[in-house]
Amino acid sequence: MLDLSAVKLEIRRKINDLREQGIPDFIRRDGSLFSAERMVSVVVGSRRSGKSFRCFQEMTDLISSGWLKSLQQVCSIDFDNPHFSQMLSTDLGVIRDTFLGMSPELNHSTNLLFVFDEIHRIAGWEDFVVELSRNPAWRVIVTGSSSRMLKTDVSTTLRGKSISSVVYPLSFKELLRFHNVDNTESTEGRARTQTLFEDYLKWGGFPQLVRLDSSVKEVLLREYFDTMIFKDIIQRYNVSRPQQCMAFYRYLLSLCGKPFTQNSALKHLRHTGVAATGAQLSDYVEWAEDSWFLFGVPLFSDSQTEIVRNYRKCYAIDWALSTQNSQSWDGGYSRAFENLVYLQLKRSYPRVNYYLTKTHRQEVDFICVDSTGKAVLAVQVCLRLDDEDVIRRELPPLAAVSKYIGIKDVMVVTMYDEMVRVVDGVTINVLPAWRWMA
Repeated sequence: MLDLSAVKLEIRRKINDLREQGIPDFIRRDGSLFSAERMVSVVVGSRRSGKSFRCFQEMTDLISSGWLKSLQQVCSIDFDNPHFSQMLSTDLGVIRDTFLGMSPELNHSTNLLFVFDEIHRIAGWEDFVVELSRNPAWRVIVTGSSSRMLKTDVSTTLRGKSISSVVYPLSFKELLRFHNVDNTESTEGRARTQTLFEDYLKWGGFPQLVRLDSSVKEVLLREYFDTMIFKDIIQRYNVSRPQQCMAFYRYLLSLCGKPFTQNSALKHLRHTGVAATGAQLSDYVEWAEDSWFLFGVPLFSDSQTEIVRNYRKCYAIDWALSTQNSQSWDGGYSRAFENLVYLQLKRSYPRVNYYLTKTHRQEVDFICVDSTGKAVLAVQVCLRLDDEDVIRRELPPLAAVSKYIGIKDVMVVTMYDEMVRVVDGVTINVLPAWRWMA
């Protein structure tokens, strides 16, 4: 049974902690958190991607702009808290009432910011935040590690009443900012940038890992995997066979950048002594995508039948999760490199697919589609392009897709190689990832 007095004490404690301790130090992230009057701002992304600190950045900006005078006007509550675990949607009003009661000078005409982290844990939360956002003087931000906040909840209760933003782990440009690198073209800056990129490829972009020792990074990446699977999938969906679930996700991590089919997954699990059904695997895939853990990338095609008939490619929210938690990792970084490029493209384009050429069924790693539905960029990913056999394998598919679909911007992303090649009349730019992403 909910102890309402204990809940009120915890709310006061959380609000006072922010007021007394202030906003913690943070490194500025790129992009805006979208907002509009009388609309709820929904911020989603994987666990440990930096959503909470992105909200601290927003608080800072609102105070700097004068919209907020101080942290006295901020109510920030984290629902990943045992004190709130038994709350019902009808209890949520106590947060507003307690907050307003703490400062008599605050009222319904005062600019206020409400930040609710992981509020989707409370069934029926949507009505409460929509009601708060109806006051034009109040801004409401909700964050969570479930894409259902975009797909399901927003399509029902929050339809037309919310605006969404996604926070990913650090881009390479943001990682450079974490290391105070702002000149990447001087001799010293270039060397530093390349070294940091090698580190980025090895350890990924989770913000908390940036300045830690390698041994600690290894431990945290394994703990991140365990926490994501346990809290965001096994607990959230009440998975009845957790060991089967974990085995499947380790298998998927070993596939990053490779084709995935349900039949191949079933064969692999049965070979390792783990029984599973197609229906179970379908659920696991859906839950992984919902939790911002893995992404399934489909074929680029106008035919839905062809999309369904072909394999999907698998990528992790952070490639270092794959290298540190896949039991079949061979110590190489070619797949991690492809995963890294995929995440960069996903930050920039509303849709990213792979492509198979019509004649020889050669794969183009990525086709990027803009907001109008037009394919505007084709990308191959290759660690090294210093061998003519590799060049003959990687470049002709790009030229073919450029001509067939009419994509003018085609490129190869490499580790260090930089050149311009012309294939069948198509100009192909070859760029090192560190320069392209910086």
